[in-house]
Parts: sequence; structure tokens; C-alpha cells
Amino acid sequence: MLLRARLAHSFWSRAARVLALALAALLSAGGASRAASDSSGPGAGGSSATGAGSFVATAEGLGVVAFPGATEVAWPLAQALYAEPSLRPPGLDEAMARVLCGEAAPSGSAAPRVDLAAAVAALRGDDAPSRILLGEIARRASVRALLTVRISDGHPLARVFLPETGTFDAAAYAPDDSPQVGSSATQVAWSATVKSLVRVYAAPPVAPSVQLPQPAPALATHEAPPAASSGTHSRPFYDSPWFWIALGAAAVGGGIAYLVTNPPDASPSRIHLELKVH
Repeated sequence: MLLRARLAHSFWSRAARVLALALAALLSAGGASRAASDSSGPGAGGSSATGAGSFVATAEGLGVVAFPGATEVAWPLAQALYAEPSLRPPGLDEAMARVLCGEAAPSGSAAPRVDLAAAVAALRGDDAPSRILLGEIARRASVRALLTVRISDGHPLARVFLPETGTFDAAAYAPDDSPQVGSSATQVAWSATVKSLVRVYAAPPVAPSVQLPQPAPALATHEAPPAASSGTHSRPFYDSPWFWIALGAAAVGGGIAYLVTNPPDASPSRIHLELKVH
């Protein structure tokens, strides 16, 4: 009886070891599969980067600048031009508009505005120093061009100065009735000039952005491949828990069969001991 108890204890001890090894292999394989799935997931190795953009203000509209002696005829032109939205500079206020037309800077004005008034007063004509001053005036006023007004042969004359090239446009503009300077100059009308400037220098209207439908990709126009049959699996066979359960059961069954057919204590010395006991 003692020998049978020892044989049974040894058998079940080895069977338990084989089963434990099979379960350990099953658990380790399942953990490795989950780790591989997590590492290849959407969030694995992902990073986000943000970029900082800078806003660059662009020069817009036209500014009216009066040469010395043309302030009275330049201001009506400035009023007519700034009343046109497509020509009006967005950042130009009335105080700066009057300074550009030759009026003195208001008392208590900041130094840049005082300097701007001094630059306007120093204009003389088409000479190089005047063109340099006009370029600086356009930069400070943030306008794309300047409509200069001067008195030529006793009549008002307006020409467009282009800061990008530092030159005057060839076209010249005159008031509607071309009055003599000093005779009802404040009643000068520039409606024809403004209409001409709108045709040439008006900013194009900003059209609202429309999201156009995107064409379908080429692949979407072809027939879809046949769906896979319900009996097939996309996962590998070793990712299924049933595979490892079957493998563990086979290992346990093989161990049990081995122990049954080859008892651990069936050596000749133990058989001789059994005969002595009986």
C-alpha cells in the first residue's frame, strides 16, 4: 500500500508540473500578443507638432499726398477717394489723411506723425529726394500707392506714385472742371478721377470660400473585391486562445501517457524491494 501511494503521489506531481508549464506558456503567449497589438496601435509612437505662423500686414489702398501749395485741391480728392471702399486704406484715420494732404500735425501729436508732416512739406517734384520721401511716406501709411497732387501751370494735376518701383505712373488726372487755383478751389470735384482709379487700382472683392466636392478616388470607382468567407480568420493561428489550450491539453495528455507507460519507480531495484516486503 505504501508503494502504491508513493507511485500515485509521484505521478500526480509530475502531471501537475506539466500542466503548470503548459498554462505558463499559454499566459506568456497571450501577454506577448497583447503587447504587440498595443505597440502597433494608433497611438504608438505618435507625436504632435505645432507650428507658429506670423501675420504679415500687406499694403492696401491709395493715399492722397499734396505737394506744397496743393492742400486745398488735394483734400476734396482725398474725401472722394476715401469714400470708395475699394480704394480706401484700412489703417488710415482722418488725422493722418489731413497730414498727408499738407496740413500741420495737431499739437501733441507723436513724433512719427510730426515727422510725416515734415516729409510731406519737403516734397518738391519728380527729383530723387522727393521719390525717396514718397516711398517712406507710403511705407508709414501702409498703402500700395500714393496719389500725389500738385499745381502745374496754375492747374491741379494728380499722378500715382508706385513705391515698389520708385517711379510715377504715366497717367495724369485732372479735376472734372479743371478750375484755376484760388477760384472756388474748395469746390473742386474729382469724380471722374476716382472712377478711373477704381478701374485700375481697386482691390478685387474677397469671394467667400466655397468647398468644392472632391472627386472620388480611382479605387472607389472599381468593383470591391469579394468579401472573405465567414470561416476564415484574419488573426494568426497563434493569437487564438484555443490553440494554446489545445497545445496545453496535448502536453498534459502526453505527459500522463508517458507516466502511465513508464512508471518512475519501475526500476529493477524497486521491484526487488517490493518482493521483499511481501
